[in-house]
Amino acid sequence: MQPKNLILVPTDFSTRSLLALDQAIAISKQGDSEIMLLYVIHSDNKTFGFITEIFTAEENDLIRDKVEKQIWAKLDQLIEDKKDSGVVVKAMISKGKAYDKIVEVATSLNAQLIVIGSNSSNLEEHVGFLGSNTSRIIRASAVPVLTVSEKISPNIKTIILPLDLSKETQQKVAKAIRFARIHNAKIKIVSALLTNDPEIVKKLTIQMNVVHKFISQNYDNCTADFVFGDEKEDTLGGLIMKFAKEKKGDIIVIMTQQENKLVRFFIGQTAMDIVFNSDIPVLSVTPVELNLSSYR
Repeated sequence: MQPKNLILVPTDFSTRSLLALDQAIAISKQGDSEIMLLYVIHSDNKTFGFITEIFTAEENDLIRDKVEKQIWAKLDQLIEDKKDSGVVVKAMISKGKAYDKIVEVATSLNAQLIVIGSNSSNLEEHVGFLGSNTSRIIRASAVPVLTVSEKISPNIKTIILPLDLSKETQQKVAKAIRFARIHNAKIKIVSALLTNDPEIVKKLTIQMNVVHKFISQNYDNCTADFVFGDEKEDTLGGLIMKFAKEKKGDIIVIMTQQENKLVRFFIGQTAMDIVFNSDIPVLSVTPVELNLSSYR
C-alpha cells in the first residue's frame, strides 16, 4: 500500500540530485510525506552497449549484476545517511530511458511531487543523466516537478507566483494555494512587463485583481506587485528571478504550456529561463482543466 503523500526523487548521485533529496526531506517534514529514491539504469547506457559487444552474454550478465549491486549499495548508504531526518526514505531501481521511467514510476506510485536536480544553462555544468533530461521530464510529467539548482529552501515561507495572460494561470494559482496551505507560506503574486502598452497593462491589472481577490478569499496571506523592465535589456524570466531574490522567495511556481491539446507539453521561453537559471527551487505545473470559480 502506497503512502498518501509520496515524493519521488530521481537520483544519479550527482551533487544536484543529492541537493534535491535534501529539498524533498525538508518538504516531507512539513507535509508529512514519504520519499522514494529512484535510480534509472537507462537502456541507452553507452557502457552497457559497449560491453555487450565485447563480452559473452554470461559475462555481460555478471557485469550488469555487479553494477546493479553497486547502485543498491549507494542507495542504501543514502537511506542510512538520512535515517535521522525523521522522514521515511525508500529506494528502487528501474530500467529504460531516464525521463520515460521517471514519469512512469511517478504515475504508478501516485506521487504527489517529483523533486529533481536541474541542469544549468551553462553547458559545462550538464553533469549526470538527470541534468540532461530535466526539460524532458518537466514536459512529459503530469505530476508537478520541483527543480533544484543551487540551494534548497529548508523552510518554505514565501511562494513567488508569476502571472501572465494565459488561461493556465488558473491552475497554477490553485497549486500555489495548496502548497502555501501545507507550508503556511505567504504568496507573492508578480506580473513582469517589458512594455508600458496601456492595453496590456490594463489586461494584466484586471487579471491581477481577480487572482488577488480569489486567493484572498481562499487564503489570507497574499500580496500582488508589478515589475517593469526594458525590452532591450531585460527578460521576463530575469525580472521574475530578480523579484524572487529581492522578496526572499523560497519557491517560484510556473506553468508549462500546452500545445494543441497533446499529451506532452513544451516549456515556454520564460519558463525555461527560470527553470535553468533560478538559484531557488522552481515548481513546474502542467495544465489540466480547472475553473477558479469551482476551486475547492
